[in-house]
Amino acid sequence: MTKRYLALDTSLTKSGYAILTVSDGSLSLTDYGLIKSNAKLSDGERLRQIHEGITNVIAQYPDIERIIPREAGIVRFNLPTKQIFKAHGVTEFALADFEIVDINIQTVKAWARRITNSPGKRNDKAMIAEAVRIYFGDSGMKLNKGGDEADAISVGIVYLIGKGEIV
Repeated sequence: MTKRYLALDTSLTKSGYAILTVSDGSLSLTDYGLIKSNAKLSDGERLRQIHEGITNVIAQYPDIERIIPREAGIVRFNLPTKQIFKAHGVTEFALADFEIVDINIQTVKAWARRITNSPGKRNDKAMIAEAVRIYFGDSGMKLNKGGDEADAISVGIVYLIGKGEIV
């Protein structure tokens, strides 16, 4: 049986997405990329761009599973936190017919440390991208520098491992 999943790393500027396919316990990366918003526009217009981007991805992959893993929001700094939660809100609106499961970034970083054999203190974006490349055996895999694509991919992997869909 084949199942297809959409995983997300949402933000107001660049939201990473990944389409992951599980077939007989084996994982493949079907598609990944960025949903970008124009920083020169109002927040409302930017949120519209995110909504359209998500609905476009869903239209391309109408067979995705009803559960969408997404990186949980981080509460640290006032302005970035507000922007992340605006993006989370529009994501929930765009995915109203789906169930969203928030995945803690610390869980993703712990997975990446295991894959890369990194020391316990390492938790940078480059480590997550490195882990994704190692996991798929593709050292040349192109991922954006901000880490959004790698975050979305790894959120999906961690979710699927947790569900027992993959090892």
